[in-house]
Amino acid sequence: MQQATSYYPTFITTLISLSSWQQKLLATSIATLVLAIAANISIPTYPVPFTLQSLVVLLVGAFLGRKLAMIAVLQYLFLGAIGFPVFASKAGITALLSPTVGYLLGYIASAYIAGFAAEKGYDRQFIKGLIAFALAHQVIFVFGVIYLAIYFQISFIDAFKIGYLPFIGFDLLKFSLATMIMFMLWGYRANK
Repeated sequence: MQQATSYYPTFITTLISLSSWQQKLLATSIATLVLAIAANISIPTYPVPFTLQSLVVLLVGAFLGRKLAMIAVLQYLFLGAIGFPVFASKAGITALLSPTVGYLLGYIASAYIAGFAAEKGYDRQFIKGLIAFALAHQVIFVFGVIYLAIYFQISFIDAFKIGYLPFIGFDLLKFSLATMIMFMLWGYRANK
């Protein structure tokens, strides 16, 4: 006998209905726009800039759920690939050949994990939300560091030193902030 998997509504679906493809497209397009804005709020460093994108990826996952969040990130990557200035550094297909492409690809998996966690209701509980968002955020760095090692033909240790260690404090702040935002929003929603 199979056990039924129960999913919780994501935050956006408690506010509006996403029953038509047009509503879903609008939701993912807005998420894509917010991702693009977050990419352009950055501190340029090489090879990887400090941005707010990964915070937004976590929140997009929590707001939209795993499927729509992945679509939003794929829309974002597509727009950047065809030349829209949505990435932190370069625009166009060259951005997808740069040292940061691993992080960009990691956004897809991160959005899925954050969305899945939201659908399981983890974003409504502080500790579970913190663990889920920490995991989702670390996945971005797994993709990013592996790609840096391949791109620069350096060891994984060296890639870890340049692609992860400088971001630890900012990383902790971002997934903690995502957790607090969702926990407070759900608390506010429960009291309404």
